[in-house]
Amino acid sequence: MSVTQKTGYRKAAPAAALTAAAATALACSVRAFSGESAAVNELMDFLLKKGFKNVGEELVRELMGICQRHFVNLLLLNPNPMSQGVMSITKYFIAMLGPIFVLVIIGSAVYMIFFSGSPSIRSKIKAIIPGVIAAMFLVMLSPHILNVLFYLSEQLFMGVISQGPVNPMGVLLPAKEEINPIDYLMSNFDKITWYSGEGSAPFLYVSLLILVMLLMVVIARYLVISLFVMVFPLTLFLYFFLPTRKTGKRIMEQTLIWIFLQVIEAITMISVVTIIIIFSPFLAQEVLVVLELGAILALIAIPVASVLFFRDFLPG
Repeated sequence: MSVTQKTGYRKAAPAAALTAAAATALACSVRAFSGESAAVNELMDFLLKKGFKNVGEELVRELMGICQRHFVNLLLLNPNPMSQGVMSITKYFIAMLGPIFVLVIIGSAVYMIFFSGSPSIRSKIKAIIPGVIAAMFLVMLSPHILNVLFYLSEQLFMGVISQGPVNPMGVLLPAKEEINPIDYLMSNFDKITWYSGEGSAPFLYVSLLILVMLLMVVIARYLVISLFVMVFPLTLFLYFFLPTRKTGKRIMEQTLIWIFLQVIEAITMISVVTIIIIFSPFLAQEVLVVLELGAILALIAIPVASVLFFRDFLPG
């Protein structure tokens, strides 16, 4: 197949998949109201096994190939906080926060010198000033702080990944179809006949959905981190400025969680891959498929759980 043909197929594949899925749903509805006539059954079998199956399998295999070859490298990607675009946004926040720092410091000093207040208020103001001064310096260093965080996360990631095989996704999505969980699910497309023709369609949908969600986790991580990188100077200010510390703490915790998600994913991946490698000679084919599928689902679910449940680990 030529490059032009491949490009054309990739552009047309999503529309074809949606068309096939809509036709499948329509055919299922027609069958439900037609009394299972022979003509409708034949049409249904054609739509399922010829139309949707061919398009769906091509998409699944393309996505599976991307996961097998590139998932680890995609998971390692981090935005560059020193890039020109990010630096321009960082400079904008620094310019915006500069007058606020000056006003807070001057206002606190004026209050302390010229106005009498209760000892509790004076102690609160004294507590605010060191945080504002620290935030002022940290905001200017924010791109370098992010660089350190990304470097630490990447080194931890590489350290964990190096403990497993060269390509851990090759273990979770092996080339051998009999023990590949996605191939196992797709093979049931033709085998299930105990219910009805449309009863087998969800297996192809599920295979496609699993791979899409697996890649979406990686894409979502990169996009969310890019957003947190752009507002990191503001996050530092909110965290170190005492009146806004609670808000800043939440944003800072989410920033750290999303950065170090790649390490959590690496630990999950290598742990399950190691178990599979050690015990695969003693496991039945079905058990091996369940383990591989469970690991892939864990790679999808654990980032969501981490974001939702890892809280209050920063002081303040």
